[in-house]
Amino acid sequence: MRVPACWLAVLLVAAGCSSDENTVLSGYPNIIIAPVRSSISAQMSFTDNTGTHQQWVVAMTDTPDLCTKITQHPDYFQNPIEGFDAAIVWVPPGKLGTYVEGQNVSGSVAGCEVIGGVPGVDGGPAQRLKLGQFLGLGGTISLSQFNVGPGGEAKGSFDIAVTDPSGNPREYIGMFKATYCVGMQSAQLP
Repeated sequence: MRVPACWLAVLLVAAGCSSDENTVLSGYPNIIIAPVRSSISAQMSFTDNTGTHQQWVVAMTDTPDLCTKITQHPDYFQNPIEGFDAAIVWVPPGKLGTYVEGQNVSGSVAGCEVIGGVPGVDGGPAQRLKLGQFLGLGGTISLSQFNVGPGGEAKGSFDIAVTDPSGNPREYIGMFKATYCVGMQSAQLP
């Protein structure tokens, strides 16, 4: 995906002015993940339209202590227990490098989604806004490190496109240094 010069400048300034290694710049004003308060990763069984397979997954949210919350509530992203905004990216396991959104490697597909969640009020149902990937724009997810298991870390960046409720592409750009979360292995995604 071609990055507009103004977005690249903003990302570089944000990275240069902060010791925070997790940054997400939003192209959709209703879901903004800033600051990133949790960044976690896991290798997990993943079910999508190609079947069930292993994926490396990174989730970034604007809420603290995501690992504990998703361990206690594996359906955290499906049935919000609190208000949150999140970006989730996934790639085929076992290889570092750069993947294009929708790229299929041995049955595992690189992808993403952005979610805004609101808990139910007065016994009402939880609400969530899910922006799925927008294929065809060349969005990328890059990994320079992905350690599996407790104490592991994942490092990388992304420049992805998701579809807003009107069907328009929206760009999210970011970088991450995620901590491996064993509890996320059982999370319900996407």
